[in-house]
Amino acid sequence: MANLKVVRRPGRWVFETQTAPPDLTAVAMAFAEAEGWTVIRVARAEDGGPVWAWLELSVHSSLEAVGFLAAISHALADAGVPCNAISAYYHDHIFVPEDNVTAAIGAIEALRR
Repeated sequence: MANLKVVRRPGRWVFETQTAPPDLTAVAMAFAEAEGWTVIRVARAEDGGPVWAWLELSVHSSLEAVGFLAAISHALADAGVPCNAISAYYHDHIFVPEDNVTAAIGAIEALRR
């Protein structure tokens, strides 16, 4: 946690579901689920619903780490910030409502202390 930094990735993001495999050149992330594809993509002007900020946790985290994301989500819950967490090979990624991005970064970075 001592080296934890939060990097806001550029863009505004939306989550949506699709029945067919997505065009992977147009999305940040896609997951195949039993009900369809969950897609995270750049928000467009015509999108309704929540818009998310993408926060990358800039420490190399192990896919086998125990409790790391629990500590992050607990800090965000204490700050009243909803989150969607995704673990990738090198980093963990947190999507938070765009209106909560400042509070989210503050809550996560407070874990360094």
